[in-house]
Amino acid sequence: MKEVQYISEQDDEHRARRLAMHRMDLRQYTAAEERREAESDGSTSSTRAAQYIRLEPNDPDPDVKEMMEKTAAQYGEMNSRASLLMWGLKVFAYEEGPGYDPSRWHERLNEARSPKSLPRADDKLYGIAGGPGVVAAVCVRDHWEEMSEEERNWCISRVCSEVLSQADVWDYRLRLQMFSMSADRPCASVVPLLLTKELTKQHREQVQRVFVTAVTHPINEVRSHAAWGVATHLWSIDHALTLRVVNALATEATLIDQARRKEEKRSYDKRRTIDELGREAASAVREKFWMPDSISSKASERLDVGEWFGAEANTHILTILGQAPAEPAAVSAFGRTAKALVTAWDTDHANRRDDERRQRNHDAETAHSRLLQDFLLRTSRDGAKLVVEPILDAIDRHPDKVHWIIQGLISAEDARPNTAQFWFLWQLFAVKLRKAAWLNEIDDEYAIGGAALSAIFLGPHWKANVRHWKSLEEYAHLIDGLFEELEPSASALHDYVRFLYHIGEQSLPEAFVRVAKCLKAGNAPDLLKRTNTVFMLEVLLQRYVYGKPLELKSDPRIRNEVLFLLDTLVENGSSAAFRMRDDFVTPISVG
Repeated sequence: MKEVQYISEQDDEHRARRLAMHRMDLRQYTAAEERREAESDGSTSSTRAAQYIRLEPNDPDPDVKEMMEKTAAQYGEMNSRASLLMWGLKVFAYEEGPGYDPSRWHERLNEARSPKSLPRADDKLYGIAGGPGVVAAVCVRDHWEEMSEEERNWCISRVCSEVLSQADVWDYRLRLQMFSMSADRPCASVVPLLLTKELTKQHREQVQRVFVTAVTHPINEVRSHAAWGVATHLWSIDHALTLRVVNALATEATLIDQARRKEEKRSYDKRRTIDELGREAASAVREKFWMPDSISSKASERLDVGEWFGAEANTHILTILGQAPAEPAAVSAFGRTAKALVTAWDTDHANRRDDERRQRNHDAETAHSRLLQDFLLRTSRDGAKLVVEPILDAIDRHPDKVHWIIQGLISAEDARPNTAQFWFLWQLFAVKLRKAAWLNEIDDEYAIGGAALSAIFLGPHWKANVRHWKSLEEYAHLIDGLFEELEPSASALHDYVRFLYHIGEQSLPEAFVRVAKCLKAGNAPDLLKRTNTVFMLEVLLQRYVYGKPLELKSDPRIRNEVLFLLDTLVENGSSAAFRMRDDFVTPISVG
């Protein structure tokens, strides 16, 4: 910092330093005595007065005080704009909490329209510039009918300007940008909704232009929000327009991938950049989108989802089609996606040379898998069976990959239950698993398929205190039946016992008979060799031997099998089973 001699030559940096020194200097405080009645703790009948020394800071130099007041005002305005943004983001996401009352929308709208809410130079640096845009998106989505014409016009202009703010900035670093506080994301998601409103000719033309820009936006996250807006708002209003968006996305991605392959044949220093190719393809789609018959209705069917941009576009396409699970185009698209996933697994397994392998978009594949799992639970049974068939056929070759699909279905069912459909899909996987070639060697040291077997028994990602899963009600017999049909193995026994330990309580105590039957059919020490099998079986038995002994002893068949289990565990070194056996054979006193 430059040293200066006179106060008149100092800037705010000097004043901030002087303020810090002023606050550290005890000579700049005034001491005053203060007497207070001490609070009684109830231990004595009287309270004593307490004496304190209060230190009051003196005012700093006038120029420093002026700087403090000016800065406080600036930060107050900044906090106000930040509060507006946070209200908009929370309400847009349907989150509730103190300070985020949705009923205050009109007050917030007036605040957003006031000059005080206009973004300042530093707002972008602090990420708080998007308040007015997010509030406009909230009002368009939730309060359109309640707004005046003037307020609607302001919201339209604000939403459109936010989407257009970076619509022609083609930079791969921006394309991958993740920034949920930016207003162009929520604004992009309500642009499709604006197309369903009564608009003036001028506003409709503006919204139509911005709509195409949103779905072909350089920033992938903005596209995602626009695709979700199309999926949410347009299916029931304009079926043809929704499918046109799907085919426009496929057309754009195909143009980029075709151009990219041509550029790869040229020398590196003469290739056009991906940003240039993306701008060119987006401009072509934007120019002809609203022209009749300019976008092929077969573009999505010809999309190569194994290519980089084809896979990226397919994420947005599946987002849109996933909201129409009965749509034939949706079933076809998800079926092609399932085949593409299996093809990618096969490619990995083939272990081809790097120069022969296409560059894969792993992030897109993960998104495809998640969207596929959600779709399978919501489409028709015939549609689900058609879509999942390639994955079922791959269970012999790629059980480690298939296990993630099964696990994803469990998570999707847990979040958004469609229980009958889930168990229909579960049985499709169970039938294939029973016939898997690797099942006979599941206990070998380098066996494959362990993860798939674990997933089919609904494990292992349950919280420690979970003892019940609502989706299992009336369907637990399917898990029990699968265990009985499988050949005895340490892996199957371990996974079934873990199922009982976590969420399979309703299968007990009858399940003890199945476990005993498994141990009798094989070599008990080998079957109990998996980590935690003995421990979990001990805990399950303790819950009944000590907690519900009459349930075990009232049925001779269950009693005999439980006694067999305790004897077997004792033979395999279980001290807990030794104690339980003594208690179990001791007659219960009556009276």
